[in-house]
Amino acid sequence: MPLLSTTGAAGARAFGLFGQQSVAAFIVASGGAVTDSGNYRYHTFTSPGTFEVTAAPVGKLLDILLVGGGGRGRADYGTGGGGGVVIKEGQTISVGDYSIVIGGVDTNAFGDGGNTTGFGFVALGGGGGAVNSFNPDVPYGRPGGNGGGGGVRLGGASGVDAPIPYPGGAGLQPTSASGGFGNAGGSGVLTPVPGSPGEFSGSAGPGGGAGGGVLGKSGAPLSSLLYGGGVHTGTSSTYNSGYGGENYGGLPPAHGIVIVRYLYQ
Repeated sequence: MPLLSTTGAAGARAFGLFGQQSVAAFIVASGGAVTDSGNYRYHTFTSPGTFEVTAAPVGKLLDILLVGGGGRGRADYGTGGGGGVVIKEGQTISVGDYSIVIGGVDTNAFGDGGNTTGFGFVALGGGGGAVNSFNPDVPYGRPGGNGGGGGVRLGGASGVDAPIPYPGGAGLQPTSASGGFGNAGGSGVLTPVPGSPGEFSGSAGPGGGAGGGVLGKSGAPLSSLLYGGGVHTGTSSTYNSGYGGENYGGLPPAHGIVIVRYLYQ
């Protein structure tokens, strides 16, 4: 005697109990620039887009890297801070579309970088660099994911006093709701004038990055690059390889980035 009547069997097939298609064993998604390495698939966004998930098996997780846009600085002024860095490992995901916003760069000198957002996380844009100036309100670096470099108040209010260094902007990323990595910008620097005892010239401080503006945060495990590193004015662009602020050579601050990875096989 059959376990199910003909009608019952047809009903069971309608509900997928017979002839059921296989369920995906791994996450299936699209969006961004897609590359594979080993058993991992990477989706890289350098412009706004959508991460579309069409299969999300239980227990399959994502790793996510977000970096804010770099702050801006120019010439002998404080260097813009790098964008904040957020690294989230082992994140759950559901089928659906996820909007990715990439932090841009302010077109104005000393402007802040834009925020990068995705999956409910925010990587803050870097703070703009300060200006060496006689105006006491100007030499402060701006706060951001990594703070912008400070400047120097030139000669005090009267223009005859010794220059005064001012601090860089605060690094806001670590205390943000998304957590992450960021540092304050470096202070402006007083440099003795050769042959003129007691006389000083002012130079700008480095933008925020690990170690006060030297290097940013590694993107491991999603990337071996350094991100969020500000550049000291006039130094090699090597330090800008981590999406930092503009340096003396005119290298523009970098836009943000999002990298997503998961096991696909």
